[in-house]
Amino acid sequence: MISIKKFLITLSIILILISSIFLYIQLKKQLSANTVMDYLIEEKGYEESEIITLESKWNFFGIPKYHVEVTFKNEPNVVYLYFANDLKGQFEYYVIDGETIPPEDLKNYDPTTNAN
Repeated sequence: MISIKKFLITLSIILILISSIFLYIQLKKQLSANTVMDYLIEEKGYEESEIITLESKWNFFGIPKYHVEVTFKNEPNVVYLYFANDLKGQFEYYVIDGETIPPEDLKNYDPTTNAN
């Protein structure tokens, strides 16, 4: 009986730890998305209606761990990647269909914050 109790207690602790990690990642992703949305609206002057998608991503091995992918209404085939930490701004972009578009032809490319 005692070993079953120990097993259940250990299992409960493990499940709580795993759930806590998952919830922490989800919370950080939501905070990242909110930070980038605020940055785009308040500092860059975009309207919320100009943004089609804004999705926060977490990368276990990547740097940065958290980034936000944004697609704008006027460029639905381009995804811009934004930092969501103290270093706010664009750091990359890619075209959904794999086409190559030079930076000077992009409507939402921000070279002042982009190190491309």
